[in-house]
Amino acid sequence: MAKDKEKKEKKEKKDKDKDKEEAAAPEPAPAAEEEEKPVERKEEPKKKIGNVFALFNQSQITEFKEAFAMIDQDRDGIIGADDLAAIYNQIGREPDPKVIKEMLSECPEKLNFTHFLTLFGEKLHGTDSESTLRDAFIMFDEEKKGKLGEEYVKDLLMNVGDQFSKDEIKQVWKEAPIEGGLLDYLKFVQIIKRGKDDE
Repeated sequence: MAKDKEKKEKKEKKDKDKDKEEAAAPEPAPAAEEEEKPVERKEEPKKKIGNVFALFNQSQITEFKEAFAMIDQDRDGIIGADDLAAIYNQIGREPDPKVIKEMLSECPEKLNFTHFLTLFGEKLHGTDSESTLRDAFIMFDEEKKGKLGEEYVKDLLMNVGDQFSKDEIKQVWKEAPIEGGLLDYLKFVQIIKRGKDDE
């Protein structure tokens, strides 16, 4: 019976969302005054879902689809606890049910591809700002020229902190703006935060 009630509430929320979109958006203030505050919180991700595809370029969306397919072990279009546990097992870690439950609780509904993309959109927009990333690169740029030697950056990535494999370096270098053996980290930060512009 609880599932039927949830389905009914979800259907009512969808109908409300459609009505709001058709009535031309200045209506959020009255909705906030209604007493259905838990419903209001669940509506926020739905509003973002419509725009989530605009946050990423087509190649990024394709990469997210590939990642989603790798995680969705049972190929049902939904990432569930069993899928996450299987991924943990594949990388040689013991799945902690509490951690898996926390991960899944970040999505208010079932974690399908659109919700998966929404979560990444929220996370990516919640990362360090461009200025913070730029400042991190500047720490390694003694001459403050906006560029670092390609081999120097490779060495840092492969030997310091979370060490990159050669394959990961190749992936990064596909997108990295490198000319004459120098990484333009100012452009690279923009690519990290906004994606690569199609020129």
